[in-house]
Amino acid sequence: MKVKVRVPATSANLGPGFDVAGVAVTLYNTFTFELMDEGLEIVGCPEQFAGPDNLAYEAFCAGAREVGLTFSGLRIECKSEIPHTRGLGSSSSCIVAGLVGAFAFKGRYDDRQDILNLATRIEGHPDNVAPAIFGGLTVSVNAETVTTLGIPVKNDYRFVALIPPFTLSTKLSRSVLPDVVSRKDAIGNVSHLSLLVASLINGHDEGLRIGFHDHLHQPYRGSLIKGYDEIMGRLEKDENVLGSYLSGAGPTIMAVIRADDLMGVVRLKEELHDCLDGWEVVKLEMDQHGYVCDYE
Repeated sequence: MKVKVRVPATSANLGPGFDVAGVAVTLYNTFTFELMDEGLEIVGCPEQFAGPDNLAYEAFCAGAREVGLTFSGLRIECKSEIPHTRGLGSSSSCIVAGLVGAFAFKGRYDDRQDILNLATRIEGHPDNVAPAIFGGLTVSVNAETVTTLGIPVKNDYRFVALIPPFTLSTKLSRSVLPDVVSRKDAIGNVSHLSLLVASLINGHDEGLRIGFHDHLHQPYRGSLIKGYDEIMGRLEKDENVLGSYLSGAGPTIMAVIRADDLMGVVRLKEELHDCLDGWEVVKLEMDQHGYVCDYE
């Protein structure tokens, strides 16, 4: 028996929702797990990730311990659409897939809350793993257990990912963050996130323009990304861009447009052409399902 798990990309933080908010989008990594008599075989990924420190394998082992699955060998086949270390949840997709794969061999592939709790312990925060598990746009609180709620988004939006040709590690992007922030910045982020969530629920697009603003992480992480200030400034001036933010830890920048803005991608490419040397511009939709698991 084989277990096949497809996991969507995720875009976390959404500006002020640092380590709290995230959205699943329509790029996917797919993993197929097959138990073997012995050994470990990982195919379809770069050679440096084809060993026992592979994140999907480590998560599979953690999931196996959780559900009482014993195994002597494992084969993992990877098919990747999500770019690595670009702020689109590639690591979270590996964690979620590994856990779901192990749970599935015990018939528990849909135990999403248990998978969420374990995935958060591995990842350290739920903002990426929660939408990868549940789909849609989520907010999460990590206390004794993880509480995640989906945000019912009234209007139909598209997410335009500006993906640079260079990577940015989460470790480095966290290292530039201050340990203490001002009361003014803390209040600003609370108010912006509240407005962002309320605007998404009520379909108040004007509120999104303010709601995506952040004071806790983007001003610091932006300094690590060549052209960041110029790109964000031009996106701010485009009256058809409802908001823009640094996706996850970066370096991908995400712009939000209306679904009926059919020329949005073309327009943004023209407006940013001299800033995007080697960058990809990809239009994405919201994934509403989270991971999908099948038996083969």
